[in-house]
Amino acid sequence: MTQPVRTAPTLAEVAAAAGVSRSTASRALNDSPRISEETKKRVRAAAKEVNFVPNARGRALAVGRTEIIAVLVTEPLSELFSDPTYSEFLSGITEELSESSYLPVILQASSTHERNRAREHFERRSFDAVINVSPYKGSELLEVLRELGVPTVLCGQLEGHPYRDVFSTVYSDDEEGGRFAALAMKERGRKDIVAVLGPQDNPAVVDRLRGYRAVLGEDLPDANVIYTGWNSGDGYQAMHQILAREIAFDGVLCGSDRIAAGVITALNEAGLSVPADVSVVGFDDHEIAARCVPALTTVRQPLREEGHMAANIALDMIKGAEPTTSVMHMQLVQRDSL
Repeated sequence: MTQPVRTAPTLAEVAAAAGVSRSTASRALNDSPRISEETKKRVRAAAKEVNFVPNARGRALAVGRTEIIAVLVTEPLSELFSDPTYSEFLSGITEELSESSYLPVILQASSTHERNRAREHFERRSFDAVINVSPYKGSELLEVLRELGVPTVLCGQLEGHPYRDVFSTVYSDDEEGGRFAALAMKERGRKDIVAVLGPQDNPAVVDRLRGYRAVLGEDLPDANVIYTGWNSGDGYQAMHQILAREIAFDGVLCGSDRIAAGVITALNEAGLSVPADVSVVGFDDHEIAARCVPALTTVRQPLREEGHMAANIALDMIKGAEPTTSVMHMQLVQRDSL
């Protein structure tokens, strides 16, 4: 015998059970200020009684919001999982949104196809706001967001602040962090210093180098600066390049803790002791810094706090708040590699 198909409870059934019109039931379930608290309670009780579950699309149409915030990632997905910076950002964002009705969704946009797909979703208003955790790549998407007026928060500083008063920006002061690292090296008495940094076109790299040179000046010439990737293998290869040049050095400023880990490995293989022969200072204060041997002196970025702040600002912008710029401060973490 064929069983009858049971259809999902409808808003009309909720309205009938509560003794109100369909439009009143809809407004009550969407917490409209036009509906009294007594009516809201009655409608919610009726919805529970008939097992009514609001349709997400219908709710979006009713309240004018999707209750989704896109976390835009323009780096390859492999970088998202290998670089602890992103996990810290994401942890802060998700923790901040966990008590709200908003759902964070990762929007990958590293390839041309992915960026075109992201553009289509922006144009469809699939998201109420966007948090961009890698704003230095995929600048064409920033232009799309500007044109559409989508509330957007950038986690990171762009050179010249081209979107000031358009998007909100949250970033740690990389130049300040660079100064902290260079000053620690200088106070340690190191005079022949080299720097192993990330990609040359990355705004954070530019600012960190500016901070190093604010302290070291001409003692850090271009010949002593190597640009590479962010991971330990990149640091390892870069240090081998420096060693092959047979230049005198007693300190290495590294653009990330992962770079520093590779640098230390290469120095150990070359028979150089850290810190007896060479001091090494990292950047970020990821978990790897404490696990290094010796434990790595580094500059701490408040990345999780940045994520919290970015999510909070995004919620405010959805409600109509103006764009803001928030600068967070760095901290030198003293360990054993200096």
